[in-house]
Amino acid sequence: MNSARKQQEWTQDRLGQAQAAHLRFLTGQPQGRRAVFCGDSLQGLDLSGQDWRDADFSNCLLDGCCLDGADFSGAKLAGASLKQASLIATHLDGADLRGCDLTEARLIACTALGTDFREFASSDSDGKFSSKPARLDGADLAGAALGKARLAGVSAQKACFDDADLGLARLNRADLSGASLRGARLKGSDLGSANLEGADLRGSDERQARTEQASTQNCQTGADPARREPPETRQPDRPADTLFDRHEQRVAGRKPDEVDLSGLDLTEARETRGRALTALRAMGSDLSGLDLTGAQLQGARLSGSDLRSCILHKADLRGADLSNTLMSHADLSGADLSPLMLGAGRVLPVNLSGASLRFADLSGAQFDQTRLDGADLNYVRIDRDSLTALGLPGEQTRTAITR
Repeated sequence: MNSARKQQEWTQDRLGQAQAAHLRFLTGQPQGRRAVFCGDSLQGLDLSGQDWRDADFSNCLLDGCCLDGADFSGAKLAGASLKQASLIATHLDGADLRGCDLTEARLIACTALGTDFREFASSDSDGKFSSKPARLDGADLAGAALGKARLAGVSAQKACFDDADLGLARLNRADLSGASLRGARLKGSDLGSANLEGADLRGSDERQARTEQASTQNCQTGADPARREPPETRQPDRPADTLFDRHEQRVAGRKPDEVDLSGLDLTEARETRGRALTALRAMGSDLSGLDLTGAQLQGARLSGSDLRSCILHKADLRGADLSNTLMSHADLSGADLSPLMLGAGRVLPVNLSGASLRFADLSGAQFDQTRLDGADLNYVRIDRDSLTALGLPGEQTRTAITR
């Protein structure tokens, strides 16, 4: 008995019906049905902005399709063909993209945290097994969030990973020849035995990255003249958590002396969520990647600091000086960026002038009198009303990812 699934013909209307049934499945409503498109052709259809979490698109033909802003978290796309498809700001967290062909696809500002891009093993009608690598050749992944993604063995020749976050990603044996990774965050990633011949890594953060046996012939490294360099910092004379403890003691009135954390590498701190760091002085410091969810940072002086990939979800940043900071990929969702009331009618607005906020998440953040002169907000995630109220320059408004 042949139990193979018969391929189906899809129209935009039928796809809409499948989406409605899938949404009912996701929310536990009656007549819900998980979307399964295994091996089907969806070419020419528009999937943008739709919710396909946990759906099955294995071996589908999606060449040239628009998936912008759609949610494919946890979805199965193994073996699918997405050549020249558009996946701008698409959610792919935890998705199965093994053996997926994304040649020349646009994945600008997509999120693919922990996503699997490894080789895909399958069998043909005769039972013969074969495997094929995922392909990202010529793809544009500028600003993509690829933390902890599994990219071992992927082919990404001449791909663009500029400003992408590849922290702790597995890139061993990947072919990145001729790829551009300018300004990319590669901290803690595994590039063992990768092909980096002719790749451009200028301005990238390669701290703690593993590059054993990687081929680096004609690979460009060092400073990037087109990007602001992160601040030069020094190691603190005691653990970063201890320094934050001392500042909290001062905030609570138990320690009179000011704690100045300026110019320090504070990235080894582990207990940072919800900290009382009011009026923190840490100018030109490295706080990149720290989880400062819910932290009290009213009036903090952080000008010139490195806050890339920092989690500031629902942090209180009223009156903070964040001028000239590096904040690409920072999570500022729900953060309070309104002025700090000083009494007698005086207010201290948040200063983000000259800050680099490319690919940051500003959804749900509160803005009021926030200084943004000279700031770079290209490809930020932001509420539509906030975008209108801020009146950003044309290019930044055009690239903004709204909801």
